[in-house]
Amino acid sequence: MNQALIDTNIISYYLFGDYPNVVQSFDAYIQQYAFVSIGRPTIYEILSGLKAKNASQKLKQFEAFIMQHKVLEITEKSTQISSDIYAILRNKGIIIGENDIYLAGIALENNLELCTNNSKHFRDIPNLRLVNWV
Repeated sequence: MNQALIDTNIISYYLFGDYPNVVQSFDAYIQQYAFVSIGRPTIYEILSGLKAKNASQKLKQFEAFIMQHKVLEITEKSTQISSDIYAILRNKGIIIGENDIYLAGIALENNLELCTNNSKHFRDIPNLRLVNWV
């Protein structure tokens, strides 16, 4: 199992869903590496969704979860990589969400696979390695 940046949907499936394959892979990953890497855009997506739903119990659960893992920020280098990704995709007529572009930039900067159940959004990004635990 290679080191990975974990996308929003995989974290949500692990914490709040009923996805045995995700739980098994997630636990095996933590056993191997002791933590998962989470991008700041993923934290924003989950926090904003939970706050919009007024899901205070899940919010507390997620905040405790974050404290146990490694948060990767948007940096100057990841911003440059993300802007290159945006330009490449736009020139091909492909539009994806900005958070997805930021996550791809963070993954590429840190030489991490991106663990997601949304490979459709990421499949056209050059050099981005994808893995899906679902």
